[in-house]
Parts: sequence; C-alpha cells; structure tokens
Amino acid sequence: MSQVVSTRLPDDTAERLKRFARRLGKTPSETGAILIEESLREAEFAFIEFRNSPVGRCAYMKNSNLTVWQVMIIAQKYDLQPNKIAQHFQRPQEWVLAALNYSEAYPLEIEDAISDYQALNYTALKRILPQVELIKVPSEVLLEEE
Repeated sequence: MSQVVSTRLPDDTAERLKRFARRLGKTPSETGAILIEESLREAEFAFIEFRNSPVGRCAYMKNSNLTVWQVMIIAQKYDLQPNKIAQHFQRPQEWVLAALNYSEAYPLEIEDAISDYQALNYTALKRILPQVELIKVPSEVLLEEE
C-alpha cells in the first residue's frame, strides 16, 4: 500500500530531479520516492549511505567502497560474530553492527544482492565483457604462497 504525498520543489530542484530520474530510467515521482526512502534509511542506520553502482542504487558502508551485502558475505564466514568481522575489516565493531542491523531490517534486499553476485560466473561475465580472458592458476602455485 502506498500514499500520495504532494510537495513543492523549487524549479531548479525539480529539474535536477527530472535529470536524475532519466538516469535511473524512472519517473520523477518514482525517483522522489526512492530518494526519500534512502534518506530515511540513512537517518535510521548509522554508517549506511546509498550510492549509484553498476547494478543500480545500493546501500554502502560509509567511509568504504563496500556494499552492505559484501560485508554480509564475509560476516557469514565468521558466523556473524561482530568482533571477528571487525578484525577482518580492521574497522570498529560499531561499523560491523551497522551492517548487521541493516541486513536484519532488509533481509530480502541483502539476500537478493548476494544471490545475484553468486550467480555471476565466467560465462556471464564474458557476455557482458567480451574482452575478458580466463586465466587459470594451478592450485600448487597458490599453495606455495601460503
């Protein structure tokens, strides 16, 4: 269910909204709703900010180039233990807790992003980037470095 909310925007703000909407392939109304939702989430969750990415707008961790879903992939490897995750990223535990809190509040968003990432393989990449080359490194070489 949704509600219609009307707001007045200065002319230059309305034009900027229209341009941004075109870049997203959305209507100004849809874009306004997206930006309001993102702004509210940023106000409600510490260390979270929204940015454009190759796959659309995503929740990122502030002061990093990591999305929340990327942090959650690593978090799952540490059984969601904040202190271990914080050590891995060399970040304060509060930073990790912010990702965990956001993921708890929006589990489908995070699960979908992780599923999309896991579905990406060489064949899919080759379709997107025809110039990509597969380089195979023998496992013995990798084991030697450890």
